[in-house]
Amino acid sequence: MMSQLDELKKYTTVVADTGDIESIKKFAPQDATTNPSLVLKAAQLPQYQPLIADAIGKARRRRQRRNAID
Repeated sequence: MMSQLDELKKYTTVVADTGDIESIKKFAPQDATTNPSLVLKAAQLPQYQPLIADAIGKARRRRQRRNAID
C-alpha cells in the first residue's frame, strides 16, 4: 500500500518547504526551499552545529589565505 505522499508524487511535484536536511533526506522531494529564515532556523538545530562549525572554520582559513596574499 502506498503512502499518501507516494500517491501525491505520482501526480504532482513535491517540494520541501524546510531547511531541515534530515527531513529533505527522509521525504526525498524534487526540490527544496532556499528561504533564508527556514535555513537559519535549521542551522540553529543542535544536529547541524558540526556543519556550521566546519563552514565557519573553512571561511576563516580562506580569509587568512587571502590576507596572506595581500
